[in-house]
This record gives sequence, C-alpha cells and structure tokens, in this order.
Amino acid sequence: MGVRMQRILLCVVAVIFGIAYLCTNRRGNEKDVSLKQLLAAAIRAAEIGGSEVVAVHDQIKFKIESKGQTKEGVNDPVTAADYRSHCAMYRALTESFPGITVISEETSQDCDKIVVENIKNSVKSIDGYDISDDIVNINDITIWIDPLDATKEFTENLLQYVSTMVCVAVKGQPIIGVIYKPFETKQNCSLFWTWTNHGVSRNLRNLPKTKDNKTPILIVSLSHAGQVKNTSKVAFGNNVEIISAAGAGYKFLEVAVDNATAYVHTTAIKKWDICAGTAILSALGGTVTQLYDQQPIYFGANDAKVLTKGLLATMSDHAWYSEKFLHDFPSDFH
Repeated sequence: MGVRMQRILLCVVAVIFGIAYLCTNRRGNEKDVSLKQLLAAAIRAAEIGGSEVVAVHDQIKFKIESKGQTKEGVNDPVTAADYRSHCAMYRALTESFPGITVISEETSQDCDKIVVENIKNSVKSIDGYDISDDIVNINDITIWIDPLDATKEFTENLLQYVSTMVCVAVKGQPIIGVIYKPFETKQNCSLFWTWTNHGVSRNLRNLPKTKDNKTPILIVSLSHAGQVKNTSKVAFGNNVEIISAAGAGYKFLEVAVDNATAYVHTTAIKKWDICAGTAILSALGGTVTQLYDQQPIYFGANDAKVLTKGLLATMSDHAWYSEKFLHDFPSDFH
C-alpha cells in the first residue's frame, strides 16, 4: 500500500472518530439538566398541583376512595384531588424534562384530561434571587412528589395541614425541597423552598435559632401516632410538650420555623412524604435521620420507597434527642 493511500486512510479514520466523538458528546449534553431550571420547575409543579387540589375542594361534592388501612388501623383515603394533582405535577415534570425519573405517591388516572403547561422555563418563580447554577446528568436525578399531603385531613376540611411537595435528589441526596400550602391565605406563608448551598425562599431566611435548654417540643402524627406519645413521656418525663399534627410537610416546617424542636415518627412512612422536608431542614442546617439507628436516609430511584426505622428531624441537638429515644424506647422498637 502506498504512502499516499495510508495517509488517506488515516484521514478517513480520523474523520470517523471525530464524528463519533461529536455525536457522543451531543448525546451527553442532551442528558445534562440545569438544577436552577429544575428548581424553578419544581416550584411551579407544586403550585399547579395545589391549584388542582383547590379546584376539587371547591366542588360541591367529590368522590373519596380508600387505599385500605394503615398498620395502625387508620383509613388511607384517596380523592380526585390526589389524582388530578398527580397528573398535573407528574406530566409537567416528565414532559418538560424527558427521561427524568419521577416517583409519585399516586398513579396516573385519566391524566389525558388534565391540561398541562410547559414548566421548563418557569424561572420567574425565582426572579430576584441571585442563584448560581449546577449542571447534573439526568441519570443522577430522582424527583419525589407528593401530590396531596394530608389527604385524610383534606377530606375533613382541616386544610391548614394540606400541602403539595416536590423534592429533587442527586445521587440519593435530597438537595432541592419545595412545600406549597395551597389553602394558606397569609402573604408569604404558602410557598417554602430550599436548594442546598444555593438559596432559600425569603420566608425561611433569618429564622430564630433554637435556644439551649429549651423545653422539648415534639411534633408527632395526628393520625399515625402509634406509641410515640407514651414513649416520649418515658424518654423525657414531664418536661416535654407534645403537639399532634397532620401532614409530614406541615410538621417539617414547624420544626424549621422553631414552633417545634423535633419531629418524631415511629411507624412506617413513605419517602415522598419526607423527601422535601428532609431537603429543607438539611439546607437550613438541621438534621434528619432514621430514628432507631441514626442512619441517614437516601432517596435514589433504587432505594426503598418506605422508611421503616422511624424518623427524627431536628434543627439542633439531634444527637441528644436520638440518644433519649434509643435509650428509653422498648427493645422491640429497635
């Protein structure tokens, strides 16, 4: 083979490799997601889900179904509001970010009847915030959504507990949390969000710090309390105040704003209930772990969807609270 022919072949091979590299690089770019853009979309998704919840509530009647009973024997209802909010949130996120993993409490039901807006460029929701960006591969992202937190209370018109939530986890770590209260009428009290190391909503800035030696104020589940009240009395004696409330999102926010010093949950809880709250508390400097072994909680696509070892969420003194429960809980709770 002549020298000229070898040169031609080398040039052809180089061109082929160049084209292959460009194609591969282009495919890689298509998998890159702007987390700043995703934060804005998550906020908008929570808002449009909340709009669906309000729309169902405003109807004269709406159908209430049941998923069965929890292990504690409490009815687990589901309504048209759950389904409509799910459809709006799930479709908006998956259609705006094709290929992204979204895990929801509900499954699709007549979703084609819900009008969905494109939320990919909903940056106006974070206008006025000086936020830098991170670019992440879409395969590292898992979004957890709760289309209607506190459904039981929604059916009972206890609307202060109701929220819609979106959480963005990167490699299992929850870094963006959004909690939206659709029935909250006070200005600046309906939307709460954080993005770890990047920014927080204005209503979560400059929050009071929990004072040392403050009487423990535990916030626990209204409908799934289990034995937490009794065990809390054992662990802390009479020097403890216990608040019963519904909605995991509501309880996380009560800890964040210092209305409670710890959120304690002793029974099984689904991760879409706790992902957004975990992201928010963590971004604010708080700590969220499993209750019985102090292990962190992961929110990847392949991680278990149910937390079975309890939940402890605090803004300070986490180890002290954890030790109290680990020392004084009955052995069969561990």
